[in-house]
Amino acid sequence: MRFLKSAAAGELFRRDELVLRQLLNPRLFSNHVNPFSEIETKLRSVCEEGSTPQIKNAVSVFQQAVNSGGSLVFAGNNLMTTLVRSRNHELAFSIHRKMLETDTFINFVSLSGLLECFVQMHKTGFAFGVLALMLKRGFAFNVYNLNIILKGLCKNLEYGRAVSLLREMRGNSLMPDVVSYNTVIRGLCEGKELEKGLQLANEMQGSGCSWSLVTWGILINAFCKAGKMEEAIGLLEEMKRMGLEADLVVYTSLIRGFCDCGELDKGKALFDEVLERGDSPCAITYNTLIRGFCQLGQLKEASQMFEFMMERGVRPNVYTYTGLIDGLCGVGKTKEALQLLNLMIEKGEEPNVVTYNIIVNKLCKDSLVADALEIVELMKKRRTRPDNITYNSLLVGLCAKGDLDEASKLLYLMLKDSNYADPDVVSFNALIHGLCKENRFQQAFDIYDLLVEKLGAGDIVTTNILLNFTFKSGDVSKAMELWKQISDSKIIPTSDTYTTMIDGLCKSGMLNIAKGLLCKMRVSRLQPSVFDYNCLLSSLCKEGSLDQAWRLFEEMQRDESFPDVVSFNIMIDGSLQAGDTMSAESLLVGMSHAGLSPDLYTYSKLINRFLKLGYLDEAISFFDKMVESGFEPGAHICDSVLKYCISQGETDELKELVKKLVEKDIVLDKELTCTVMEYMCGSSANMDLAKRLLTGADDKEEGKSGAHNHAQLC
Repeated sequence: MRFLKSAAAGELFRRDELVLRQLLNPRLFSNHVNPFSEIETKLRSVCEEGSTPQIKNAVSVFQQAVNSGGSLVFAGNNLMTTLVRSRNHELAFSIHRKMLETDTFINFVSLSGLLECFVQMHKTGFAFGVLALMLKRGFAFNVYNLNIILKGLCKNLEYGRAVSLLREMRGNSLMPDVVSYNTVIRGLCEGKELEKGLQLANEMQGSGCSWSLVTWGILINAFCKAGKMEEAIGLLEEMKRMGLEADLVVYTSLIRGFCDCGELDKGKALFDEVLERGDSPCAITYNTLIRGFCQLGQLKEASQMFEFMMERGVRPNVYTYTGLIDGLCGVGKTKEALQLLNLMIEKGEEPNVVTYNIIVNKLCKDSLVADALEIVELMKKRRTRPDNITYNSLLVGLCAKGDLDEASKLLYLMLKDSNYADPDVVSFNALIHGLCKENRFQQAFDIYDLLVEKLGAGDIVTTNILLNFTFKSGDVSKAMELWKQISDSKIIPTSDTYTTMIDGLCKSGMLNIAKGLLCKMRVSRLQPSVFDYNCLLSSLCKEGSLDQAWRLFEEMQRDESFPDVVSFNIMIDGSLQAGDTMSAESLLVGMSHAGLSPDLYTYSKLINRFLKLGYLDEAISFFDKMVESGFEPGAHICDSVLKYCISQGETDELKELVKKLVEKDIVLDKELTCTVMEYMCGSSANMDLAKRLLTGADDKEEGKSGAHNHAQLC
């Protein structure tokens, strides 16, 4: 074992001198010192929890030494080491403090244990202090001690410090080993610093430390989690070329990666490769494939894998059953999911809270809240405590059914009864949303006040719900009050928040504030939606601010919030309302260039607006285009055109229009048919056309028996 040079050790000692003083002075650590009676209580508790014989023996020897007033050198060091090995770190640290108080000599093994305690307690600064303490006591720490600190730094997400320590080790006589590198590489990869992890792995090879099977596994797993399956397979192939055989852990990582990417065929091919090698996949490997099949709705394949798993003697665990139950619920097979739950229990595999929650949630979504409540009772009976996810599903289900009083009772039970899980913001939001939907706004705000009292504040979902329904109720001042609360709090508005505000303010005629919010939205780096722009466009056109509407429309195009059909319709209608037919026609051309086609609303507006402007030929032209495009004109369009022809005495245009309607089998309603026939029956030349129009109306609305009445009219 190689050790740090003395100069480096001295530097480390000076760097952590303050920490060292704290470790050596019990008074500076008084907050962490337990009275011995408390230590005895904890030791007794450890022994009662079914501890190993080694722990019980160590505790017994320690207590005898304390009771007799003898030396704690052997007993204390032995107990401390044993407690560290059994992961009783807090208690081990208490023993260390007791030994310091009695000036007991602490050996190297105990100091190594103390270092591990600090790492597990997320106090890496004190862990460095232990290294200095080791040097002061004449001990030389080793790579194992530094590897523990490296692990602690990575757990604390202090990746920069971990890499620095690793390189400091490399620059001194205490060279890092494969465990050192793997520890930091794993930390970087788990922290989504894949490129830095790969860079360190390359440095590892450059320093003469070869990759182990664990190193390959860490990197392959990291690439799989990042969805970079090509690179992961490349590492596997390179690994094989170097004569290394990938283990089941590596293959399972790759299978999971392909499943997460939806490439089940490749995942299944790797699974078959594992079988061909003669390996026996574990439950985790099977579960990965079963979950993948279920996520894609391939329940048949998932069931076959389940059967195959049992045939090969691999016992399905709670995750296997939970994955299948989730898959069944996902495709609406709730009955089969319940049957599988019963089978799971019969086979002696206890469902966990996630398993139950999947079924409870599905039953509530299907409005089977009574059945969901039975599952909750089964949970309690089998000693699985329902959590707030369970109760939130029930709250949502009850609100969806309109059982708001029952939902309110459940929320109050969660607040008052310790047998229920504490409500979270989702719990309150479910009931607030349900009450708002039923226009019970006062009760919704009462629940909101209760939320603030219990949790301090709601979240952005709470605010969005209240804003939406407050505007719908017409209480603009309350909505503005809620918006001010957002500004004064740490809640960050989402795109939905701005959309609700812009829509509500536009409908309330508060356009200046709405425009200001659109600007603020962009400043907040939130992209306004087409709906946001359309709200403002519509309101500006309605108030006659067409110039502002045009500027906003052009800005919309520059911001790549491409106008949709609704945007063009608003601008076409606004232009025609202002008598600007040229702009309306240019907008139609622009719509075509944008790859959009006029809809029924576009044609309706064009026809009606051109008629009001007295342009019959243009209106009829758009009427023809509408029919040619496959749209059947509604009664109000036909009524507008036909009555305009009648009022203007445009008999020829009327005849042509009626002929087109008859040819296209477009049937008018009874009232409009009578109006047209009264006008047409004044001339015998129109009788044949009138009868054809009459026949269509009779077939649709009255049947053949009604023809006589219309004939009498003529």
